[in-house]
Amino acid sequence: MTKSKWNTLILEDEPTDLKLLKNILQKHCPQVVVLAEVSNVEEALACIPKLDINLVFCNALLRKGCAFDLLEKIANLHVLAVILSVDEALTLRAFRQNVFDFLIKPVTPEVLVKMMDRLEVHALQYNHHNGVPGEPDSGKINATILLKGFGIQHIVQLADIIHLEGDGNYSTVNLLAGDKILVSKPLKYFEDILPSKYFYRVHQSHIVNLHSVKSVQKGGIQYIKLYNGHTVPLARRKKDPFLVWLARQLQQNEANF
Repeated sequence: MTKSKWNTLILEDEPTDLKLLKNILQKHCPQVVVLAEVSNVEEALACIPKLDINLVFCNALLRKGCAFDLLEKIANLHVLAVILSVDEALTLRAFRQNVFDFLIKPVTPEVLVKMMDRLEVHALQYNHHNGVPGEPDSGKINATILLKGFGIQHIVQLADIIHLEGDGNYSTVNLLAGDKILVSKPLKYFEDILPSKYFYRVHQSHIVNLHSVKSVQKGGIQYIKLYNGHTVPLARRKKDPFLVWLARQLQQNEANF
């Protein structure tokens, strides 16, 4: 995949955190060009249009103001925001303001590189979808996907996919009608190309469709019950982010109804 060029601004007033983030970006994210480093919202607002910024990394809580003030003022611009904080309690607030991602400080190279990989996929789907069979339009649940099974190719509507189960370099796609399609692709492939508006990886081996979720069991054993009667395990580390994502998507669906 060709890497995009990200004209980047960092809004950070903690020198140590700023240095760490810059070093990781310079060493591990060559597609990122840091054009500005600012410590307050006013400076950020002045730089974004002037420098044609399309990506911002923001410390959530600043000594003067907070990153959420900035997000409100750039909501209509084509800028993606990544919030960084030591406080996980801000996750829900961040996603309510449509940030691309929320990272816990101190950020690590592994986490940042994975986030940038997701960002590249998002940009590919949103900005210049290239029409390659098998890569659906990120905004349409009625779009189709080409699944190459063994000896046969299947054209499947995204809405018909209940959930996907991975096993090494293979994935089983479970359909609404009860059919199963075995594809020689790892689950990561589908995590990258399926629209994040509708599909979520809830476990190392499972991706679920938003519209197939009937209930979430959060007790000692955590799992998701699907409308077809099947259950899917919910990884403990995925529980809180998944519930935030689920609430966000349902809220957006209600607003569009």
